[in-house]
Amino acid sequence: MEVPKLDDPVKVALIGTGNRASTIYQPLLPTLKDWVEVVACVDPVQEHCDRAAAALGARAYYDVCELVKDGIAEAALVVTPVPSHYAYSVYLSSHGIHNMCETTWCSLIAQAREMIRVAREQGVVVRVAENFFRFACDRFALTVKDSGFIGRIGRIFSYADHTGYHNNSRWVRFFGHPVWAQAIGHSMETPSFRSMPHRFHSGEHFTAHYFGFADGEMVADQLANGKGWLGRHPRPGYTEWQGERGTLLYRAQDPGVGASKGGFTIAKMQLRRCSDAGIDPEHGVETIRSIADEIVDVIDEDDGYSWTRSYADTSLGRIEYENPFRTNEYSNLRKDYGASAMSHIADFALAVRGVQQSEFDDEDALMSLAMNMACDLSAQNEGQRIALPLADEAAADAPQHQSLTKQYGIDPMDVEGMMSVNYAQP
Repeated sequence: MEVPKLDDPVKVALIGTGNRASTIYQPLLPTLKDWVEVVACVDPVQEHCDRAAAALGARAYYDVCELVKDGIAEAALVVTPVPSHYAYSVYLSSHGIHNMCETTWCSLIAQAREMIRVAREQGVVVRVAENFFRFACDRFALTVKDSGFIGRIGRIFSYADHTGYHNNSRWVRFFGHPVWAQAIGHSMETPSFRSMPHRFHSGEHFTAHYFGFADGEMVADQLANGKGWLGRHPRPGYTEWQGERGTLLYRAQDPGVGASKGGFTIAKMQLRRCSDAGIDPEHGVETIRSIADEIVDVIDEDDGYSWTRSYADTSLGRIEYENPFRTNEYSNLRKDYGASAMSHIADFALAVRGVQQSEFDDEDALMSLAMNMACDLSAQNEGQRIALPLADEAAADAPQHQSLTKQYGIDPMDVEGMMSVNYAQP
């Protein structure tokens, strides 16, 4: 896969220099010099900002307004807490600065629509930094879909992977925008624990989300918790892409094998296909074996730092996806994580320069959020099917709107007010 490079890399500011920015973005950005040039880092926590700016050879700013005033950045990578995304995005867009916010894109559908409106009014690119559909398994799944090896893929079943915004985006990328959603939920008490300094758990909530698509496809997406806490199925769980004559299966291995800080364990893929059984001599009908008789392991290769390719040698030839994004600066259990993050940054830069359309645009980002809202509405109404797009977006937004207003004492649609909040986390 060839990814175009830019003769004139996009001058970007990294807004937010906390945990995700320092552990994911900072090591990757220098390897993306063919697409972006980091000219500024912005964070009110001066120690964090100065450290990131020094590492990236960029100017340090402690106020985004000062950055905008100086006019040195064409675009911004916003890596701050979710409640801040709307305000930063609208402010940046209103000053002609392209911007990409981390997931979840924003908190309210009304915010997403305003982010899109202002960006289009100003002629800038606005989108979400979604990287989950860029992992090796999803890249390979799309390749299998295009190959036709297991026939038309009409259903996806996923358990204990992630669910919510990230998985919604995976399904949007695979099948397009859904036309309905249904959901149920179940909560139970558990011993209390803290998974991160700012994340305290005293119980567990199970969700089962179902989505239907215009051409009859369906996704069943279930989760108890996304990190394998409390001895649950380890992340990334178990997923099947179910085709007419076979399955692409993806499953985490034993939870004791290679568990990482993020809850990931090693996972493997396998293609399972039902071959032609021949012609029924009496009726002249072609049939297939009902039990998979061609079972092929998918090989994931890496160079010690980055995932390099995934392939399967089948009776119909090799099915392969080669990863174009490599780095020696980032490595953990998931060697495709760095590649997936690099992919969305390069994709953003190419969209900014007008070289190619984004893989996942602003309307896709909005749909992933609307899918969450629809599932909440469905679960509150005993699993009632909810049509998408939502008929009453204001009603869907209302609970979260009220919650944010209570939490911050500010209308979450107030750009200036929400920009004034200190979002620093432990």
